[in-house]
Amino acid sequence: MKNPGVCLGGESTKGVETLLGNPKRAVLLMALPMMVGMVAQSANNLIDAVWVAGLGPDALAAVGFVFPLFFILIGIGNGVGVGASSAIARHIGRGDKPSADRTAMQSVVLLIIGGIIGMVSLLLFQRPMLEAMGAGDTIEYCVQYATPVFICTLIFLLNGLFSNLLRAEGASNRSMITQIIAAVINIILDPIFIYGDVFGEIFGMDVGFKLGLGMGMAGAAWATTLAVVISFVIMLYWYFIKKDTYIKLRTRYIPLHKETDVDILKVGLPASGELVVISIISMVMNFIIVLSDEGTNGVAIYSSTWRLINILMIPLMSIGGAVVPVLGAAYGARRFDKMNVAYVYSIKFCLVLMVVLVLITEVFAEYMAIIFTYSDSTSALRGSMVDCLRITSLFLPFASWGFIAVGLFQAVGKGGSSFICTFIRNGTQLISSGILVVTVGTFISIMWGVVAMEILGSIIAGVWSYMLLRSISKGGMSSPSESSET
Repeated sequence: MKNPGVCLGGESTKGVETLLGNPKRAVLLMALPMMVGMVAQSANNLIDAVWVAGLGPDALAAVGFVFPLFFILIGIGNGVGVGASSAIARHIGRGDKPSADRTAMQSVVLLIIGGIIGMVSLLLFQRPMLEAMGAGDTIEYCVQYATPVFICTLIFLLNGLFSNLLRAEGASNRSMITQIIAAVINIILDPIFIYGDVFGEIFGMDVGFKLGLGMGMAGAAWATTLAVVISFVIMLYWYFIKKDTYIKLRTRYIPLHKETDVDILKVGLPASGELVVISIISMVMNFIIVLSDEGTNGVAIYSSTWRLINILMIPLMSIGGAVVPVLGAAYGARRFDKMNVAYVYSIKFCLVLMVVLVLITEVFAEYMAIIFTYSDSTSALRGSMVDCLRITSLFLPFASWGFIAVGLFQAVGKGGSSFICTFIRNGTQLISSGILVVTVGTFISIMWGVVAMEILGSIIAGVWSYMLLRSISKGGMSSPSESSET
């Protein structure tokens, strides 16, 4: 067994020292850059939808139909990234750098294999899947938006994986930098790629020349893709030219290695499965919502509202993501006292932030909805969107426990438990929505059902994670410190 906290070969970085230090400080230093990066990324997604909204409600609905498919794509990369991050953090906790390097390289290999399969599948079956989801008259908008993204599948997946690798070694600042750069570039390029005359069509100004490519929905997708490519190139520079990261991507670790791959996939596959389940249920939810009193407008309202909810969830996602390497490193080092401190502190921190954000949302929901309903063609959606936003935000304080619970499961290599919790939470949402659309028939009743099931699912995950942590602290589950060494 390696000496916990000692980096082999005398190598170390500030990020690694952070992971192995004070757990409260580690959570904060990891989470805050992640929050900033996610704010930039969410602003990127939000502004993307805002520019698209200028093309009309059908274009906005198309984004809602495509998003679940895109989420499946991201799910593949996120799963491998989370699995690698968890395993790498545990190796760092044990001071086993060669195993950390091997895990990183194997995650790249696995992702390329999975990415190629995902890209081909999505390109071949995007149209029938979108039609099955109820895209209807918006199908051409959907295909225009989805095709460029699916063509560049590997770039999106590798970009996400490299961000996870940086966070795994405590370098969340670098991950934040790339997210901000991608967001800024996309925000600048979006209107230029979408509209044929940015100043005239958006601002009603005649400046004597036309600025814009006029690519419509496809332009929004290509602008996003180009921004991600630039972000990815920056990370390639850090890993292969500057070479100042703790983790080294070494070619000798390219051949598949069974023990390492199992260590990655026992967390990675369930994590990917979680996002796939969410995506599939989102597709079915779109179909159910179309059957409600709002029809296809309900999909536009639902998808746009959840873009705002996802912004409000940034503290949850950031802290939930930060605890994976922090708890993983403590678990690898067998510092169960640090695990308890990080777990409790993270829940309290999330809870306070979520209560504040819910109160803000209840007061300013109408102003928040304007960003999607500023045009004449979408203004009719505003009232329902405001109601939906006020209702759906109510589950957020309860989700504090749920997100930290998932982080704990992933940190200790119990990805299956995390998947079960996600399946229960989303599966019950689907059941309640199906019942409500038949018995009540209103879009708002469906949203109440979603909130109730989100709360129930978070409580179940929280109780389960508390029981697991108690078992670990009492020695009922030990760190696999020797078994995974090679």
